[in-house]
Amino acid sequence: METATILKLLGKVTIFEGFGPGDLEDFLAQTHGSTYATDSEIFAEGEPGRHMHIILSGKVDVFRKSGGRPVHLVKLGPGETFGEMSLVLDTNIGRTASIHAIEPTATLTIDYENLARIPSVAAKLYRNISRTLATRLKISTDLVVFQSQYGTDVPPSATLGKPRRKPAVKSAGG
Repeated sequence: METATILKLLGKVTIFEGFGPGDLEDFLAQTHGSTYATDSEIFAEGEPGRHMHIILSGKVDVFRKSGGRPVHLVKLGPGETFGEMSLVLDTNIGRTASIHAIEPTATLTIDYENLARIPSVAAKLYRNISRTLATRLKISTDLVVFQSQYGTDVPPSATLGKPRRKPAVKSAGG
């Protein structure tokens, strides 16, 4: 993919909000490209890692294991990111989910050490990662609240983040 095309894509990625063209160029200079075939593992839950990916093309499945079975969390495509937590958490924590390519996928990868080489860009990226993680935490909290109020069914994603009321209980007489 051409540099101009990659820069244009990065400019549309939420995690790069507030970045100027120079910031994106500095960021791009510290990344490397990776490609993954369909059904290949990008990384596994629990393994160490200190790098984040930005999807340029393709799709990935994000999942965790529960009771030995995969629990699919989300599918991500071009312009979306994964692995952000590894830039923030200690490497001994390990990956919180597994990522598999579900079609041929190309990513840009940046690791903790290379990001540290561009401190002004890193500060902006960490601010945006904080916002992304806060949004994800809010969604997770909403799911826990929903499950505690209504049982274990997962609500439609359109309802996440919106106030919920318990359904009115009808009396037996009418």
